[in-house]
Amino acid sequence: MNLFKTLPIGKKLLVILLLVSILPLFIITCGYYSLGKTKLTEQTINVLRVQAENVAASINRYADYKFKYLYEIADTPQLIRILKNIEEQPHIPYQTTSSLRVKLRVYPDFLSFCLIDTEGQVLLRTGGITTAGFGERAFFYEAVKGKKHISAPSLDNGKPSVYFSVPVKHADKILGVLVAQCKADELWELIETENGRVGSGNAVILSNSDGVRMAHSTSRDLIFKSWILLKPRVMEQILKEKRYGSDIKEITPTDKPEVMDAVTRALPPQYFKHELVVGKGTYHSVIKVMDNGWRIMSTIPESTFLKPVRTSMFYTGIISSVIACVAIAASIIIGRFSTKRIRIFASISKEIARGNFTKGVPFTNGDEIGQLGKAFNAMTASVRQKIEQLKYLNDVAVEIHSHIEIERLLQDLINISQRIVNAEMGVLTILDENLKKIKYFKVSIPNLFEPREIHDLPKGKGLLLSVVAKKGKTLRLNNIMEDPRSLGLPPNQPQIRTLLGVPLVVNEGIVCGEIFLANKANNEQFTLEDEEILLTMTYQASVAIENARLYEQVQQLAITDGLTGLLNHKEFYKRLDENIKVLKHYNYTISLLLIDVDHFKQFNDTYGHQVGDRVLKTIADVIKSQIRVVDIGARYGGEEFAVILRDRVTPQPLMLAERIRSTVHAYPFKHDGVKSQLSVSIGIASVPVDADNAEDLIKRADEALYTAKKTGRNKVCCYKSTRPD
Repeated sequence: MNLFKTLPIGKKLLVILLLVSILPLFIITCGYYSLGKTKLTEQTINVLRVQAENVAASINRYADYKFKYLYEIADTPQLIRILKNIEEQPHIPYQTTSSLRVKLRVYPDFLSFCLIDTEGQVLLRTGGITTAGFGERAFFYEAVKGKKHISAPSLDNGKPSVYFSVPVKHADKILGVLVAQCKADELWELIETENGRVGSGNAVILSNSDGVRMAHSTSRDLIFKSWILLKPRVMEQILKEKRYGSDIKEITPTDKPEVMDAVTRALPPQYFKHELVVGKGTYHSVIKVMDNGWRIMSTIPESTFLKPVRTSMFYTGIISSVIACVAIAASIIIGRFSTKRIRIFASISKEIARGNFTKGVPFTNGDEIGQLGKAFNAMTASVRQKIEQLKYLNDVAVEIHSHIEIERLLQDLINISQRIVNAEMGVLTILDENLKKIKYFKVSIPNLFEPREIHDLPKGKGLLLSVVAKKGKTLRLNNIMEDPRSLGLPPNQPQIRTLLGVPLVVNEGIVCGEIFLANKANNEQFTLEDEEILLTMTYQASVAIENARLYEQVQQLAITDGLTGLLNHKEFYKRLDENIKVLKHYNYTISLLLIDVDHFKQFNDTYGHQVGDRVLKTIADVIKSQIRVVDIGARYGGEEFAVILRDRVTPQPLMLAERIRSTVHAYPFKHDGVKSQLSVSIGIASVPVDADNAEDLIKRADEALYTAKKTGRNKVCCYKSTRPD
């Protein structure tokens, strides 16, 4: 709804016309498509079911025909006699094999025969059939149980075959199994004749109960592909050539996992609908499960059976396009005649939006649109003036926020403030964290005040204190000498005629400082506009100042140990490397003191970590009090401290270490009414005397520290010294 309100009038008319003309047609079309798709899908599923039934019937006829003749051969007395007397006649007469060959000529649909006893031993076979492992295949196990069996297509010696097996009986006793080999092409041809019968893209697929695809109506090369992950037992039989022939070593998995459930469901209904994605189109399919566990899937793409519906949708789309064109033309005509002045208004508004403020709305009287034009022109003039100011303020903001160092930021800030309001001079002050003293004092003109640091706020009725710093109010005086508050100004300042002062306010309205500008150029007076511009700039400046303060704090925290206030471990390594690198250019020595608090762990366990932290802080304070400004103190880790000295005097490190040791040993550590005496052990090493780099220097100092602790603690030892110094 909000989007519709913001549209131009012409587009609103267009939307209304399109909704009135096309929306009903669109609803009817969608309903027709949905209904038609449902109806055609039902019809197609029924057609596919009939096709699957027909294929199943064809396969059953094909199998029944084979079994009929195979049973006739199995009833041959000669075969029964051989099986009954196999123990007495271990050698099969040549005439029996010859008689089977005669049967092949009588029944040309069979390629070869094989007779197997109940133990799985091949008794006789015709030429051309490979009988290795026949006694371990499914067609033997099924037939020896009294069932007829047709195998999945196998591949033996490069010949695709289907094996039919029936039991050989006498007096209801199973004596053996007769196996016949047939061409797999006959089975494939039954499936291939169904390709495209229902429509374009229609296909029939045959699989067995293992989930192995046996035949496809479009291609025979899909025969040994699996629709599922085969069971381990099946895979083992394939590898041992006991399931699908001697030439099959593996079954290739298919790339269409969507049909796995449909093909391998344990107890599927006789018919069911299954929808899957094949390639780029959606296929509908039905499955018929045969008595022997084989599954026949008949599929067809939606693009075939939904063609009538899509054709109707195409013509409906053409009609909708014609109606839409008529609606668009009508909306354009109506919009042009009814919104002429609005278009002129919009055109001038676009020019102004591009920055061209020279044009104005020509109609400024009359109806509501004329009155709007008059107000618009006045607003344009005001915006033009404000934009000029904002451009300069934007440049100022960019310049201010480009600095992160607070000293440079404050100096630039007062210089910019002086220029932006065209004043002769300016002063900026920033208070400390307690808001009681001046931390930073910057002037726009060098040597404006005598060279001295200003830290105290003016007292009494001083302008800085009573008006700006305390109350956070702006101050604008046209004649400062007539204002009694001028008594608080410093006596040594230059002459001031006019004055403009604004506070610097940070988060939560806290006044952190102020800016004063004096003596506007050309003897002019400061205006309300000057005050507003300066206030706008101070809002941005306050954020920049706060960021600079935070940056300064973060920089300090990044290199300082939080407990002791000394440098942290990382910064210690950095400073040590820097000093050793500079050593190459100067003739002095870098010495490292490693200081360890004796028995600190025992002390910490006895009195607690809080007392231990206070002790560490006290020892850190002792180190700070003993080292020079140029020396570097750091917390090396835990109860260990480090001091880096740079000096040309060789005894200096030893003297400093002894002072630290004696001071700590004499310090009265008091806690919980108890007075403890602690001591430190100190190891000393120097560059270039003891080492050439930072790593070796730390190692040497640590070895000296170890010597001090090993020889009694509360001692100072230099590297290579075998006794405490």
